[in-house]
Amino acid sequence: MNLEGCSIVEGSTELFVPSIISEKGPGKIQGRVFFNRQMAFNRDVSVALFSSIIRPRKCLDAMAATGARGIRICKEAKGDYRFIINDRDSLACEYIQKNIELNGLDNAECVNSDLRCLLAGEVFDYIDLDPFGTPIPFVPAALQGMSRRGTLAVTATDTASLSGTHPGKCRRRYLANSQRSPFLHESGLRIMIGTIVRMAAQEDKGVKPLLCYYADHYFRLFLKVKDGAGEADRSLAQLGFMSYDRNTGERKVGEGEIGPLWLGPLMDHESVSEVNVPEGLACQERTAQHFEIWKEELDVPFYYETNEIAAMLKLSPPGREELIEAMTSIGKVSRTNFSPTGFRTDRPLEEVLEAFRAACRSCQV
Repeated sequence: MNLEGCSIVEGSTELFVPSIISEKGPGKIQGRVFFNRQMAFNRDVSVALFSSIIRPRKCLDAMAATGARGIRICKEAKGDYRFIINDRDSLACEYIQKNIELNGLDNAECVNSDLRCLLAGEVFDYIDLDPFGTPIPFVPAALQGMSRRGTLAVTATDTASLSGTHPGKCRRRYLANSQRSPFLHESGLRIMIGTIVRMAAQEDKGVKPLLCYYADHYFRLFLKVKDGAGEADRSLAQLGFMSYDRNTGERKVGEGEIGPLWLGPLMDHESVSEVNVPEGLACQERTAQHFEIWKEELDVPFYYETNEIAAMLKLSPPGREELIEAMTSIGKVSRTNFSPTGFRTDRPLEEVLEAFRAACRSCQV
């Protein structure tokens, strides 16, 4: 096997990748086999979840390219599972096979197949979809190839359409209305979840988020999928619409034109609280910080941006500590992984604005 490329180390795994790789953003496909170095954090989260709370037996990395995700999970997360690492491109499979051999893995197998054909004949406990762009065309096959209580992991890089920059494309692709707002990435993520919930319901399956988040240029979803019409109905009951008033900042959940979107929790807090981030990850500090925030984040849609409220009130933003203290005095408050300057609270807007004013006053004393 005479492949062109170079060896890199990500986490504690050695990977042989093409010479030309993407370093940031969603990247552009250059050559037949794609590798994006910035997705190391995405892969770190997968390793952390497999190390703690995801315990499948038969797994599929469905569109693997170099096989980086499946290879890293097999190398860095101990467990009684086996990975089929698949790509329909024969050249990609050469990289996958080389990386399996490079890391001495006996729980990984390279397969060269169209994922729809593969899923038509086999069932998996864990399926990972990480296409270039929207994952929607591949979701039906994944749902049909899922075991009765499996886990579906999905990466979507078409955040612009989901978050309101291209609302027409969102309507065509996701059958939902999007709108730009200070919390656009949360609404986009919830539209993505809502679309998969509706697709799963067509198969009499219900969906429950294990962990869903936004980072860098993509949405990432880990969803527990359960068979049964009752499960489907319970999931559908958590879909709805919302509205956002640009002038007042008012968010109204349950009415409006944004959606349909998922209005339930973005994660299973009981499960996420059990995650112990392993050592040796590629983005060790960042991964640990995100899990710290996820463990405390409130299940309240939708978050507020500090700069958004400051602009509305024509005030300078208060310090972070003063703001959290003021919000804590009126109710529950937490940070959010969506934004370093964002926060969640269970109190209505008028109380949030008054507490914000109080925080600003305390900063001036």
